[in-house]
This record gives sequence, C-alpha cells and structure tokens, in this order.
Amino acid sequence: VIAAFISNRLIKIFGWSLSPNKFFLLHAGVFVGILCILFFDHIIGAIQFEYICHRKVMVKLEPDWINVRRAKFEMKRTRLRGYIVQTSCSDGKYLDADSGKIILSYTRCSRAGGILLRTISFNGDSGGSYCNPKELPNILHATNIEALLEKGDSQ
Repeated sequence: VIAAFISNRLIKIFGWSLSPNKFFLLHAGVFVGILCILFFDHIIGAIQFEYICHRKVMVKLEPDWINVRRAKFEMKRTRLRGYIVQTSCSDGKYLDADSGKIILSYTRCSRAGGILLRTISFNGDSGGSYCNPKELPNILHATNIEALLEKGDSQ
C-alpha cells in the first residue's frame, strides 16, 4: 500500500506516462527499496548495539563489600540518543544500607528491534536484545546479594 502510494506520487510529481508493465515494475521497485531500507535499519541497529555493548557494559565490585550487613538497590535507566534503533542503558547500584556507599555497580543495555520487526510482530516481541556484564551473575551469587537485600528490606 505504501509502495503504491509512493509510486503514484512519483508519477504525478514527474508527470510520467507509463505503460502497465512499467507501472508494475515501478511499484515492485519501490516495494523492494522500502524492504531493503527496513532490513538495513535492523542490521545497522544491531551493529551499533554491539559497539555499545563492548563500550558501556561493565560491573564494578568494591573491595569492602565483605563488611556489608544490609543492602539496598537503585536503578536508573537512560535512553541513548543518536542511534538508529531505540537503545537504552540501565545503571544498577547496590548500596550499603548503613553507610550509603556503593558496594556493587553495573551497567547493562537493551535495544528495541528495527522498524520492520516492531511493525510486523504479532506477539508484542519487537526482536530487541539486551546485554549484561558476563561476570554479573557470578558476582551476585558469590556476594549473596539477595540475602543482603532481604536484611536491608526487613529493617
């Protein structure tokens, strides 16, 4: 439908008189061009996201985490601008509930799918992806952060 609209506009703008075969080829060419643009939107977005994942994703564990008795969690999400596909990063912080010092901080990022995937998805999944620091699950398990959070919530 969009390809037909664009093709008809091109014919009116340039004043073309086309045979039915050329008219069909114009429709087909515009349709294929639109699909290529949407496909490259997804590919370029994925490449940009990989760059962000290697540059921004990190985890930092403070050396005095062993002395923490209670913890609380804070998260701040920021949308990154200047990228083809909608991308955002979340900064998570585990704080010592008594002193307020950061004991563990990390950054993870996520992205939505390209325009084509967001448009044709039927189940609400836009084909996006996310990246977490590789060491984060092991660090969370080793520090037993869940127990520290429960103690922080209970008091």
